[in-house]
Amino acid sequence: MIKKAVFALHLYFYKAQCMLGLKRSDIMTRINDYYRDAFRKLDKKDIAVILPHCLISEKCPGRFSKSDGIICKKCDLCKCREIYEAAEEKGYQFYITSSVGFTKRLINRKNLKGIICVACDYEIDKGIASENISLNGVHIDSARVKTQGVRLHVYDCIHNDVDWDKIKELL
Repeated sequence: MIKKAVFALHLYFYKAQCMLGLKRSDIMTRINDYYRDAFRKLDKKDIAVILPHCLISEKCPGRFSKSDGIICKKCDLCKCREIYEAAEEKGYQFYITSSVGFTKRLINRKNLKGIICVACDYEIDKGIASENISLNGVHIDSARVKTQGVRLHVYDCIHNDVDWDKIKELL
């Protein structure tokens, strides 16, 4: 019960910090901590690793699919291949998406129950403001999803980086 109350307070204070333009706390750590146990109980086939397009190389040979996002060719131009292979090994689905809207539609189309995602502060703020985050999961349209996530190093839609090892830890 205390864990639920603390989580709810963290969400409330984070939203208040955003509205007031204050330096925000690391909400992803709080979300990861809160949903971790429920996330681990999910069937791996119902979980996807979702990376943003800003992590791929400008010379990426992958093509865009309307249903699955950017199809990774497992080249060595970026580190997405490493995460893709690790996700496959664990039995997770893997996607690279072009936008938050696409990600939401993907979650519903694939009937995902859990996601390991990567996002910048801007997208995290937008998601927290627009989605119903409850004690039972993040409500995305009709889906209720348990999340684990990693923040991008910077807010740059073209050249970005992330703690790749942290993603692997979440797997």
